[in-house]
Amino acid sequence: METERDANGPIAVSGVKAGEAIAVHIEKIEILPPFESPNGGPFFEGMGPGVPLEYEDGCFIYPRYFKLKANPSVGNVAVLPERTEFMLNWARNDPNREWRWRRVVNDFRGKHSHQDCQFLTAGSTIHLKAQVEEAGLCLADAHAYIGQGEMAFAGIEVLADVQVRVEPSKGWLVDWPLIETEDEIMLFCSDTNYLNGTKDQRYVDVVREAYRAMRQVVAAKIGGTIEDANPIVAAALDIRNCAIYGLSDYIQKDGKKASEPDKDIGVVACLPKHVFER
Repeated sequence: METERDANGPIAVSGVKAGEAIAVHIEKIEILPPFESPNGGPFFEGMGPGVPLEYEDGCFIYPRYFKLKANPSVGNVAVLPERTEFMLNWARNDPNREWRWRRVVNDFRGKHSHQDCQFLTAGSTIHLKAQVEEAGLCLADAHAYIGQGEMAFAGIEVLADVQVRVEPSKGWLVDWPLIETEDEIMLFCSDTNYLNGTKDQRYVDVVREAYRAMRQVVAAKIGGTIEDANPIVAAALDIRNCAIYGLSDYIQKDGKKASEPDKDIGVVACLPKHVFER
């Protein structure tokens, strides 16, 4: 990956048609210096500049008091979105010419991009539905460490060399992206306010959609109905935050609320894979 935030790609995946699902296996992530800790939070001005870090034996060493074990991940595994008039106009009119198509796959969350999930590490797989012919695979936003929720608007953002392997997705219903680890299946879900120019979707709507969509995944996996799937989802589903800094009134100054609508929200709905092993 050329930079930690700019999208790299798009890479054509030969033979893939729009609507087909691909499995992107993350085989290796090698993080590259320099390293810096974020220093923000839910405050208008944050807490100060980033903190330079040393890196020793797989851990980040803070100037005082702390060390943190690295957990390299890819924040954004994306495919090119469907070429709607909205997307084309956005790309054409972006004042930063170098960003145009890159912003389309990096700034907009949705079914095609930008998960900010700490579990997209080496050894994991993400299943994505291609929106265009040959998919147009892109990678961006590498993290040496990112907490759930990305509370300071960033993790430890890094340059990285990333190796992936792509093949047809098998065994899962793929609509929203699915992240597969050794032990869990995770459905990524986000609001689409930014993508669609709306303001009405809230965090609770994202959670409800993640629950609904995971029921569909489970029903398809067992060859059953939503009614068959609901009991295990009701009992075992975890909702974990990926990015919540877009919550209404998250950023405050002197106790004053900004009264902004929710936007740029991402969560994963998680189930242990052993539930399918009966």
